[in-house]
Amino acid sequence: MNGRAMKQSLLILMTSLVMQTPMFAESVSSKSYHKRIELLTYLRELEPIVKNFRGEDPEGKPAELNAPEGKEGFRMKKYNEAKRIYQEGLQYHFEGNFPSAYQRFLECQLGIEKITEEISQLYILRAEEMMKTAMERKNPNNPMDKALLDISIEYGKGSYFRQDVMDIPREAPYSRRMYDPKEAHYSYNKYDIEKNLELGYKHLGLAKEARATALRVEKNLEKHQKLQPSHRKYRIDLYFGAINLGRDSKANAINIYKLKYPYDNYYLNNSQAKSEPSKDENGVAVEGQPVKVDGVTYDFSKNPYVKYDHRIQAMFDVRVPEDYRVDHADVRGRVYDLDSNNMVFMKYDQERKKALNVPTKPAAGATSTPQQ
Repeated sequence: MNGRAMKQSLLILMTSLVMQTPMFAESVSSKSYHKRIELLTYLRELEPIVKNFRGEDPEGKPAELNAPEGKEGFRMKKYNEAKRIYQEGLQYHFEGNFPSAYQRFLECQLGIEKITEEISQLYILRAEEMMKTAMERKNPNNPMDKALLDISIEYGKGSYFRQDVMDIPREAPYSRRMYDPKEAHYSYNKYDIEKNLELGYKHLGLAKEARATALRVEKNLEKHQKLQPSHRKYRIDLYFGAINLGRDSKANAINIYKLKYPYDNYYLNNSQAKSEPSKDENGVAVEGQPVKVDGVTYDFSKNPYVKYDHRIQAMFDVRVPEDYRVDHADVRGRVYDLDSNNMVFMKYDQERKKALNVPTKPAAGATSTPQQ
């Protein structure tokens, strides 16, 4: 190669190196931009989840929603730390320091991965517990309460109830009804109850599979390979998939409660806020008892936030056991405590609160509130 050719080659090489410098900067800025949008989406989706399931405080007690720093739940603490790191990355990003911004975003991504891994397991366990509980009797002392298997056996088309009791033609009022009319809903709802059982466990199985797939990602790498941001994104997406499938399973369990106990919300329609009168095993009338919602009893029929349809908020729907009403709210992406403050106690409408004689919200840990 002559001198002139060598000079041309060196010139081309230097030119290419100079041109590649902005390309590398643009590549990092692009990565930072896309990671910023990606993480913001994750944080937004996590917010109601973490607020509903905050975890225990450092003393092992249930944490308040707006607990001061140092007393928040452990999940809320991890979420706030991820937000802090994300905010630092955001500052670097808008300053134009894209390498530092991208590094902070990767740290935030790692924190979100750990949060979603733990929360996905929580959702699977709670969904499994809710499905098992929904299959059993909610009130063992109520003879009209039925386990799901009993409903399948006793109220199908070939059952005694359908063939010899419910489907027999009768001439009213000369022929007496041979069954309690409140028992008929088991027959009408049998298929829907069984279908929700099937779908609930199907969603639960898919949630477990999605989480197991996420956990296997690292095991499937070669010895010389390390987890890359793309791998972590894949795992986070799978964890969110498990969370959403867990929510679907919870929704099926909630549907089972709604179908099995359609009369439990009777208290919303009467000024005394009492449950519906019933009869015991001997046919003796049992007076309805006042129902407490989040520790408070008052005339719920006057609460302007109560709606008597499928949009009813979780805290008013006593067809679902109290332990699972936070899940009921979470399935819809709602924060249970915020809804409770706004709709039960009307925290931000003092005049309306006085007009309806709404009692003061009980302190945390209080067991009862005087009936109004």
